[in-house]
Amino acid sequence: MSQRNEIFQILLGLFLIVGLHSLAILIIFGLGWLSGQIFGYSNYYYLGIWLVGAWGFFIWQMLYVIPVCIWLRRQQRLAMMKGVIIGAVITALLNGSCFLLIFSNR
Repeated sequence: MSQRNEIFQILLGLFLIVGLHSLAILIIFGLGWLSGQIFGYSNYYYLGIWLVGAWGFFIWQMLYVIPVCIWLRRQQRLAMMKGVIIGAVITALLNGSCFLLIFSNR
């Protein structure tokens, strides 16, 4: 595999993880909206779902990053798997740094 093709595959993996993150965010917001419709917006259940979804995004992303990496490994798309892993690590670092920034002022 040429160097140029490997870089392209890594970028495809990064775009794949961005798409999966977007889908996960839509699902989290959709669940919050659905709970607001069911229980009423005055109970603020939807805010709890959104906060748990945002604070625990590192854990939520593991639910789909690990199976995607296993699937890409079986397909022998190792460069694309590298891109997915790089995107997941960047997301985890950003999520962790934001979490520490919010709770470091206590």
